[in-house]
Amino acid sequence: MKKTIRNIAGYILGGVMFVVLLPTIMWQASGMPALEHIGALRASLTGLLMVGGLTLSVWTIVYMKFRGQGNPMDAFGHEVAPRTQHLMTEGPYRINRNPMLTGTLVYLASFIVWLWTWQTVPAPITAMLCA
Repeated sequence: MKKTIRNIAGYILGGVMFVVLLPTIMWQASGMPALEHIGALRASLTGLLMVGGLTLSVWTIVYMKFRGQGNPMDAFGHEVAPRTQHLMTEGPYRINRNPMLTGTLVYLASFIVWLWTWQTVPAPITAMLCA
């Protein structure tokens, strides 16, 4: 039971940090622009990147849980959930060695496209350097 709670807490922490907190920081760093003037092309590209990045990240987490028999969550050098037990070279790992990070970067790139300002760039870079 304790392990299950720790796993759930790890997923919630990761989701809040990468899906909510970082985009909010990026929006605030950009000066909180009104977003009603976004064009159709930029809106489409934003949506495509957002869905693609989240899909790749979720696919990686599910694959890691069932094939690797573990979880990805490690926060600032502390294990939040147990690490995988098996090396994974198929599924999303056939694409590259760290598909979860790739998915997260693509998702955060969607906010750079959406907000379209250089002030949004340092937040994802800083997050990836700290991870």
